[in-house]
Amino acid sequence: MDEKSDVALERIDEMLRKMNANAVFGEPFKEGDVTVIPVASVGYGFGYGSGSGRMTGNVPGSAEGAGAPGEGSGQGGGGGGMARPVGYLRISPDGVVYEPIMDNSRISMFGIAMIMWNVFWITMTIRALNKK
Repeated sequence: MDEKSDVALERIDEMLRKMNANAVFGEPFKEGDVTVIPVASVGYGFGYGSGSGRMTGNVPGSAEGAGAPGEGSGQGGGGGGMARPVGYLRISPDGVVYEPIMDNSRISMFGIAMIMWNVFWITMTIRALNKK
């Protein structure tokens, strides 16, 4: 591999090491007989493109003299990821319990969106009935 590939792989490896429940919550902790272990949803994706070329003369179907004189190149890539909290495990002498984390702001936003959707359709129905 060349030097550029090594640098890219090092960055990807570093990102994957950092994307875990600890990035969202921190380390598991223990207080008395109870241990709490964070749980997170982690996702990531990567993409890569390439290219090359060597065209001389006119491009088929183009006007006279509108050709691409040649050579070419290209490359590209990217990646990203996210980690979000979803819950925690509580381990105690009574047993192990999973406690989900509810995102109240998402619930509120969903409710607001549903109200807006209903207002929109009620308005459209009233306008349609008034045109008749």
